[in-house]
Amino acid sequence: MGKLTYQTLRENVVDVIRMKIFNHELAPGMRIIEQDISDELGVSRGPIREALRQLEQEGLVEYVRNVGCSVKNITLEDIYEIYLLRATYEILAVKLCRGVFSETAFAEMDAALESMKDLKETDYNKSIACDNMLHEAIIRSTGLPRLIKGWTDLNYGNAINYYAGNPDSRAMIDRQYPIHKELVDVCRTGNTEEICRAISNHYMKTIRRRLKEQGMPEDHFKFSIDVIDGWV
Repeated sequence: MGKLTYQTLRENVVDVIRMKIFNHELAPGMRIIEQDISDELGVSRGPIREALRQLEQEGLVEYVRNVGCSVKNITLEDIYEIYLLRATYEILAVKLCRGVFSETAFAEMDAALESMKDLKETDYNKSIACDNMLHEAIIRSTGLPRLIKGWTDLNYGNAINYYAGNPDSRAMIDRQYPIHKELVDVCRTGNTEEICRAISNHYMKTIRRRLKEQGMPEDHFKFSIDVIDGWV
């Protein structure tokens, strides 16, 4: 691997480590040795530490005092909790906006959709960015800074979902455009109840798919998959 020479050094280091985790070069539970990363990338250990702090915030690594950082073992319960909270924030945003979004918001959604059409199998970062961009248009429509921040703090959830043992990365990439196109189409109806229900289904569909992949019936899962529907 070549040496990193970009100005945004920390971001480059984050991307490299994140991709190693996504590709399972760094497997769950594996120690991340700062010096090894430093030697490989030709950078000092300072940017490595900064990158690991960010990845800890994203939920991809965990730090133990006097031990160091290791790759976190992500559970389906982790993904469920993050998506439950994201969906709840977005449903609240839709209700506050009474289901009405601006032309600017739809332009941002459409731009994200357009980018999703050409995703390659390894376009993890681009796919995550497009996903967050589209949903952010919904949440920013409220203009409420604390609500926006609360939602933004959960953006790492998509990264976690990509990382957590997805058996078919190509299929996951291919799903991005159709499932988000469906959501945007419902947003255009202006029907608050339908939009809220679509958001709930959008997030919980991922949990249902994960349960199916694991061969676990929904009623055996620790939490209710339909809990959000009762709030719509």
